[in-house]
Amino acid sequence: MNSVQAWASLRGWNYQLVGDEIFDLTPDWYREKTAGRLPIQTDLGRLILARNLLAEGYERVVWLDADALVFNPNELTIDITDEFAFGREVWVQYDKKRQLKAYKNAHNALCVFTQGNSFLDFYIYTAQAIIKKHQGGLAPQIVGPKLLTSLHNTIGFPLIDDVGMLSPLVMKDVVNGGGVALDLLKQNTPTSMKAANLSSSLDGQETDLVEVNEALFEQVCQRLTKTGSLDL
Repeated sequence: MNSVQAWASLRGWNYQLVGDEIFDLTPDWYREKTAGRLPIQTDLGRLILARNLLAEGYERVVWLDADALVFNPNELTIDITDEFAFGREVWVQYDKKRQLKAYKNAHNALCVFTQGNSFLDFYIYTAQAIIKKHQGGLAPQIVGPKLLTSLHNTIGFPLIDDVGMLSPLVMKDVVNGGGVALDLLKQNTPTSMKAANLSSSLDGQETDLVEVNEALFEQVCQRLTKTGSLDL
């Protein structure tokens, strides 16, 4: 979060840290139906927050998740001219045949909305409609990356490669100074990444034989902050 605040200051932008009060922005029925699913509540909360800030007069709102690290602030500009945009996720993991594969999706760890954009109100409506209609268990990404990826595959919209997503296998390679997972990520990312989400939702889990914990996050932050890029 310090890296994001410093980056915003460097750009001359206002910075706002939002805590649990974001959940108060969502309707009571939405919170009740998604009880215990804080990522799903945050997925809607960030949208309503963005709409409120635009209504206050801001020309553009940029959202970054709390576990996003800006490691090259001088070159991260987010100077898109489109009405809205999200991040592009290249998620590297093993497939069922134990082969490394890069899965490409849209992610909302980065969201950008401008005044008068044609997508934000639709997204807010759609997210609520999905949760209202849904029965049974809720996938954590149901109105986040899953919905955005489906929409992007159907209609297409701007995705930003500068703010990516690091899977546990990639983070392990970052700590080790390189590896095949990191190479696969870079091969599938058309621009040099300047910031990345560190997937803290996996904290305390073992994913692809990688122990995801605070020590791993700390080592990744130190390495990327020192190098300023994924070219280790």
